[in-house]
Amino acid sequence: MTSDHPVDRRTHVSDYFRLERWELPSDGGDERPSSFGGRAPIDDHQRGAGGGLRTGGLLTNLDTLGGFTSGLAALPRWIVTTSLLATVSELDHVGPLRFRADVVRRGRSSVVTALDVVDEGAADRHVAAATMTCAILDPRAMVLDFARPFSLAMPPPQADPVRPEEFFCIEPGAGPVTRLRLADQLRNPWGILHGGAVAMLADEAACRAAAAHGADASGPNGLAAADAVLHYLRPVKVGPVEARCQVLGTRAGRTSVRVAIHDVGAEDRMVTLGSVTVLAV
Repeated sequence: MTSDHPVDRRTHVSDYFRLERWELPSDGGDERPSSFGGRAPIDDHQRGAGGGLRTGGLLTNLDTLGGFTSGLAALPRWIVTTSLLATVSELDHVGPLRFRADVVRRGRSSVVTALDVVDEGAADRHVAAATMTCAILDPRAMVLDFARPFSLAMPPPQADPVRPEEFFCIEPGAGPVTRLRLADQLRNPWGILHGGAVAMLADEAACRAAAAHGADASGPNGLAAADAVLHYLRPVKVGPVEARCQVLGTRAGRTSVRVAIHDVGAEDRMVTLGSVTVLAV
């Protein structure tokens, strides 16, 4: 279901989930990169079948926080996400969610960052753990002038909120193929599709594919994405974007879905390959 209100094109991916961020400088000085903290509320329109923030939204916040943490560690160069692996331990959240990102390896060509998420409203119950790998690139014309220690306040609520499927321009449908239109608010500073938008597409596509395959959705709420592994192979620059899914099997209420994402407008090249676990909730 979508809202009758048009999407606010001034709201970008990093603001949609209202992620607050703050730098935690290292005691080791410049030799050791900073960690980062984050906090995000769970607005009602962003909750999924599991009761809490949809896994695609959770991955968007992980990509945003982990990417910025990795980018500051790579200065004067910058980064692009190459893989995101997340284990989701809890789908029902009270909120707000609190995030922590720590660089575990900073090499010449890549940065590896570990992330954890807890639910502040549920006595810091663990929600997810993730590992993110980023490639270090020449920033070209990007302006990388940040006041340190860096902090960014929580964005205000949207005046006319829309569901994630609408904000991320995911077309209605069912079955093993799900399509996303590449709108300007979904592009990152490089001008390519934000990694969080890819994650949201993978979430929605995997759930639709599992449902079409006959996954047990007899629970009170239906199906929800949980654990996810995404390998970002190439940037998405043209669109539209298609997620093509293959259900690998179902066991004990867990359906494993392989997700191959293609940039249809760029000679249909594969841009992301991964897997998503879909649960009956």
